[in-house]
Amino acid sequence: MSAASSSLNCLRVALLHALGLTAACTRPPLGDDPGTASGTGTTTTTTTSAATTAPATTTAPADPTTGAATTTTTGAGTTLATTIDSTGPVATTAVDSTGPVEPATTTTSTTTSTTTTTSGTTDDTSSTTGPACVNLMDLGDELMPTDLLEIPGCEDYNASDCYDYMRICVPLPDGLQSCDQCAPDCLGPLPDLCPDFGYQLACGPLAVDGQCCHVVEYSWNCTDGRPFLVEGTARTAAPARRRDWLADAPGPAPAFVAALAPAARAELAALWTADALAEHASVASFARFTLQLLAHGAPPGLVQEACAAQLDEVLHARLTFALAADYAGAPIGPGPLATDDALGGPGDLAAVVAAVVREGCVGETLAAAELDLAARTCEDPALAATLRRIADDEQRHAALAWRTVQWALGRGGPALRRVVAEALAVRIAAPPPDRLDPALMRRHGRLPAGERVALAAQCMRSVVLPCARALLDDLAVARPAELPV
Repeated sequence: MSAASSSLNCLRVALLHALGLTAACTRPPLGDDPGTASGTGTTTTTTTSAATTAPATTTAPADPTTGAATTTTTGAGTTLATTIDSTGPVATTAVDSTGPVEPATTTTSTTTSTTTTTSGTTDDTSSTTGPACVNLMDLGDELMPTDLLEIPGCEDYNASDCYDYMRICVPLPDGLQSCDQCAPDCLGPLPDLCPDFGYQLACGPLAVDGQCCHVVEYSWNCTDGRPFLVEGTARTAAPARRRDWLADAPGPAPAFVAALAPAARAELAALWTADALAEHASVASFARFTLQLLAHGAPPGLVQEACAAQLDEVLHARLTFALAADYAGAPIGPGPLATDDALGGPGDLAAVVAAVVREGCVGETLAAAELDLAARTCEDPALAATLRRIADDEQRHAALAWRTVQWALGRGGPALRRVVAEALAVRIAAPPPDRLDPALMRRHGRLPAGERVALAAQCMRSVVLPCARALLDDLAVARPAELPV
């Protein structure tokens, strides 16, 4: 088993342990063989889930060329599905089986699913198989968030840069005079066409050339850590020339950095600066999260951990600004961060939980995995130690997110189960192409774009979704008195 796979397995166990669902695990040391993010070697992950209602499993056969596969596991009324394509972005959808999605085939025994990854291919195996979902792009036209402002009837919808949008049109049903008469069921055939397409209606129905059209919102794309989102857009400060945000910590060896060509140093400085600004913005995100916990009467333990996480992000920003300065050869810090309207938008428990799932359970879990692997492939000991330090904190932040969801589910009951499942509808979008040689990036603590996508796919499959299944199944079988308060 590669070090990357072993680390992901241990990350999953650590998060389950934080939820009280398994024993602790010791992560492999940095000296282990780093392996590769794309999954060379073999990884076997077994997840067993039991619930008061028998789970059901449907699996589309894996494509022998790309390794694309879809697996759906249901238990106690909840379906979680993931689509993995080892050659590109990853689409992960999660829906509740009490809604319009029905599994193609069911079994009546406890489900055990096994995932094996070899040389970049994926083969998800379970007891039954069913038809694969049709290509989403065949269903309609892709839209940018700004496009919604130009569509009559959609201009007031609060479109987010973190979602994908699509306009889907169907003929006006026979016997009806207008699309309003079939609302909101004009897209009735859609679940049958693509049962793993997790979506919600953004606006519509709209009459276009004799057809009834809806704009649907799907796939959460903001998965890199905990962003500071305001009205759906991630905010960061602009960089500034200042020294007070530089951490007093060992940086990479001067000779290690000096050996780089000037263009490579400038590119790495820009990448570390972008990371530092994101860490700086996470301070504001955790400050808002703390207020949300207080507004919903959260227990003191969660509030205390949220405050501690906020301080962690201050340190992360300072450490990363110091790295940026080391490569730039000049001090770098943050300018002012705009916080106006940051407390606007829905503040109900369901909205808070959805954000925690996307930004914490997914985003920070992926960040912890990526930083851990970057530390393993980095060749400078001080830089590797900084990355590992941040990775450990991100793992604790991810655990805080999962415990927050566990507490909220205990308060909100079954209604929040669907919120959690729908919030796991995540597509891991491919990052911009690299401008540097992949081997150089690894030596300097940066994972190449392709490896980031492959690692995210593996992490979703072997960490995030198994944790979600275990959490939902555990709450389904617990007596009310045993639920977290």
